Amino acid sequence: MAAEPRVWILSRGRKGDLDQMLALVNALGWPHEVKTLRFAGPEIPVLSRLLLRDKLSPPWPDLVLCAEASPSVIAREVKRRSPGRTRIVCLGRPAGSAANFDLVITTAQYRIPVAPNVVELSMPLAARREAKTTASPDGPIALLVGGPAFPDRLGATEAEQLAADAMAYAARKGKLLHAQTSPRTPAAAIAALERTIIAPHRVEVFGRGENRYQQLLGSASEIIVTSDSVSMVADALASGRPAAIYPLPQTQDMTWRLGEWLYGNAVEAPKPLFAPVRALFDSGLIEAAADRRRLFARLVREKRLSWFGEPLVPPQPEAAGLDLARAVETLRALMG
Repeated sequence: MAAEPRVWILSRGRKGDLDQMLALVNALGWPHEVKTLRFAGPEIPVLSRLLLRDKLSPPWPDLVLCAEASPSVIAREVKRRSPGRTRIVCLGRPAGSAANFDLVITTAQYRIPVAPNVVELSMPLAARREAKTTASPDGPIALLVGGPAFPDRLGATEAEQLAADAMAYAARKGKLLHAQTSPRTPAAAIAALERTIIAPHRVEVFGRGENRYQQLLGSASEIIVTSDSVSMVADALASGRPAAIYPLPQTQDMTWRLGEWLYGNAVEAPKPLFAPVRALFDSGLIEAAADRRRLFARLVREKRLSWFGEPLVPPQPEAAGLDLARAVETLRALMG
């Protein structure tokens, strides 16, 4: 194999997933080409090969990177047609079993069982970023507010409680509270925040005027992030400020409990009677909901952040570089 493998990045255009794959391949320094996949009709991973609009053709690459369910199915098809020459690597969670891939680089929320070809990082990959400045003890407390993301809830009631808790916390610290909403924050939640967070504290609403998100990260003395968003947590950790997770209330309905029970007995701690259910998970016909709390719990154990209300820990902005370095080392070993 050549010293620098030829790489295809299969993407459906989702920025977060594409950014992860670009961060990895740029750190490796390998030549790459982004293949943007378009599918006819709704996304149905098991039918991805039939629904793909623009068919891929040789010469096949040495390596395919993917990060979503449907692209992971197409990656397997490229490997089959290469034949077997192409290595396939999935970031996050593939459709079906991790055993179908040469390497899966994942994080705790996807709950992929331990295997020789599975590498679990502390956080999703990101390009190396330096802390913007040293945190000022006199800076405001930043409250980064996301939106509802199953099973986490964030409506008017939850936002009002969040604002009250954050205001009380800021009062105990003797600091100002600056809340920043996101594109996913519902209107009812924004209204509740604006009713509860009053001057001299303030609420910055995404889409109203200048986007001051990065300025807030740079001026804050500490950051509170709602538990619905891994990307905002990554931003908080990279800022060099102490960070804490505010756990939103969750909806753990019958559908959620059934899914947890099936996944636990069929995949995480497999029992013989659940072999047919395991086959459904392995084929990608069904999948378990991501559990962001597992990822946050790992970061708490590693003393990279805290739960809201617990003592803050010193920031470790350089830790993201360790995740990237581990992924690079593992991929170089695979392709070597």
